[in-house]
Amino acid sequence: MTNANTSGYQIKSVKTPSEIDEVLTQPSHKALFEFWTETRKQDLLPLATEIDPSRIPHLLKDIAIFDVLDKTEVRYRLAGTSIAERMGADPTGQNVIEMLSPKTREFISEIIEAIINQPVGVLVKYETVHQGGKRAALESLYLPLGRTEETSPRVLSTHVQQKILGYEEERSATSVAEAITDVIWIDIGAGVPPHP
Repeated sequence: MTNANTSGYQIKSVKTPSEIDEVLTQPSHKALFEFWTETRKQDLLPLATEIDPSRIPHLLKDIAIFDVLDKTEVRYRLAGTSIAERMGADPTGQNVIEMLSPKTREFISEIIEAIINQPVGVLVKYETVHQGGKRAALESLYLPLGRTEETSPRVLSTHVQQKILGYEEERSATSVAEAITDVIWIDIGAGVPPHP
């Protein structure tokens, strides 16, 4: 089901294995989803403590794990080397919400809240303007992790730069999700939220 959104991006949801396979076109997204699915076994979510990034070394450069402290504080717990290179520095420990473009910050916060509370997976396609002025199209897959008493809610993700769209003036910092082009909810067994 695709809904046109007034902000110019498309919202869609997928549920069946063939639909999920069709939208996860990036090899790293497919591999991460398979790893996440194998790790959760028959449970709705794999526990955060069950995720061992060393089991997927071929994906490490594009992986991030976020600690979701609340809707406005989502910290990089782990950021792969490709992510750090694109951003110009290792973002580990930083609040990703503060890195978001003010134009999309509230919407992305609502998406993160839905990932944790529904729970639901999501594939987001967006444009980011890096500190050096490079505007790039990226695609990110976000999957929720189960929590224990010792862990905050966490999100496992993989990020792929699709192409460079052009160059602008240098900036003081990277502006993540300057524009959003697609949001694809992935039903992992708990339904999908009404779009934020």
